[in-house]
Amino acid sequence: MSKSIKLNTFYKTVLNVCNIIFPLLTAPYIARVLSVDGFTECNRVTSVISWFSPFAVFGVYTYGLRTISQVKNNKIEVEKLFSSLFFLSVLFSAITTIAYFLLIYASPFFKDYIGLYIIGSSQLLFTCFANDWMNEASENYGFILVKSFVCKLIYVLSVFLFIKKADDAYLYILFTSISVILNNLLTFTFNKWRFKFRKIDLLKTFKLIKPLFIVFLLVNSSMLYTMLDRFFLTYFADKMELTFYHISQVLSNSVVQVTSSVIMVSIPRLSYFWGSQKQEAYYDLLKKSSSLFSVLSFPCCMGMAFLSTEIIYLYSGEKYLAGNVVLFAFCIRYLISNFDSIFAKQILLPTNNESSLTKIYYTAGLYNLLAKGILLYLKKLSALTCIVSTATADILVVILQIIKIKRKNIKNVVFSKDLIIPFLVSVLFSVVIFIIHQFLIPENIKNVVLISFLSMGICSILYFAVLFFTKNKILLSFMRLRK
Repeated sequence: MSKSIKLNTFYKTVLNVCNIIFPLLTAPYIARVLSVDGFTECNRVTSVISWFSPFAVFGVYTYGLRTISQVKNNKIEVEKLFSSLFFLSVLFSAITTIAYFLLIYASPFFKDYIGLYIIGSSQLLFTCFANDWMNEASENYGFILVKSFVCKLIYVLSVFLFIKKADDAYLYILFTSISVILNNLLTFTFNKWRFKFRKIDLLKTFKLIKPLFIVFLLVNSSMLYTMLDRFFLTYFADKMELTFYHISQVLSNSVVQVTSSVIMVSIPRLSYFWGSQKQEAYYDLLKKSSSLFSVLSFPCCMGMAFLSTEIIYLYSGEKYLAGNVVLFAFCIRYLISNFDSIFAKQILLPTNNESSLTKIYYTAGLYNLLAKGILLYLKKLSALTCIVSTATADILVVILQIIKIKRKNIKNVVFSKDLIIPFLVSVLFSVVIFIIHQFLIPENIKNVVLISFLSMGICSILYFAVLFFTKNKILLSFMRLRK
């Protein structure tokens, strides 16, 4: 327990900021250099790979993170689990890659850009080496940061040095795949240096498939949410709708990645506290980390929503500007799903209630599937309507989670009156940005940049000034957070 939660949060936050900055450096460049068809097809390759990736992972990441966290002080048990889970990962990755090839060769839908899909398949094949769950369980966020930064830097340099023409889509997918593979291989090499493989009992190893399947269903319930959206937009909507969705998802998800750092680094510690029957320590850390997450996510989601037009313009240019309303909807949707992140990752998962959580996700997911079918039947399917229907499914998820937590007699220390003021101030960002728009019209790149920086600066000062003068307990608690 020597590693500081604050230090780990810092590492994770810097990592997630890098995950935002590097795409912000490359994506606008790629969107402008590649042809519209090439850029759209690259997004489609990413979507198809995202359909198969869950099967290559098959719940190993989440199961390994939680299980290793609970036995991390027993090196022999850690090595046994590492060996068994890696063996299964190799098996899952190989089977998934074969299934992927069968699909792209059997379907005429992919024949025009078959080379792109073949290059992308390498990401699936090397998934077995992506065992950062070992590092997260050991709270080695410093290594994760350095390794990821190096891989992303190499990727960015490759993009700017070699992608120059409108038909360089193949190079773009190649560099993306190499970055993913390099990251995975460095992770595996580091873990193999720290832990040795032990002889596995095949019978016991294959028995892990049952709990892995439960976690697989849980983790990949997203197939009935954003992945379902992408599926419907890929096959039943205009190509541009998928591009609007993809751009908005990348941008809004970048905010979630940064603000969720405090949640992610707390999971191993929460699992340890609950598994060791240290309930008081569990609830104390839960309250501090979940509250801080909310205080950080409120202004970020609201600010991005109200600046959606400027952000889309800066990110992808005028030709994708019509996607601003899609980004706005995505930000509001993520504001709702933030509570899902807390209830799922910090409460139900660490307390071994993944079966209940799985039922909740699939209940709301089936509702979302029905909603998409209705939208398709009514010919109202678009990126915006997909997000709105998925947001209503998120609301259902949160309601069902609250009910389940209450029935399990787990204290719900998430909601606090200290969150009211941060939320209200975040809503007031709309007034600030509206006033700025009255003086500066976003008619050129200079004004757009000025509006963005002025809005972010004034809103940030306003937000933290209010929290400071009201002596917000959440930030004060974080300042006292040590371990």
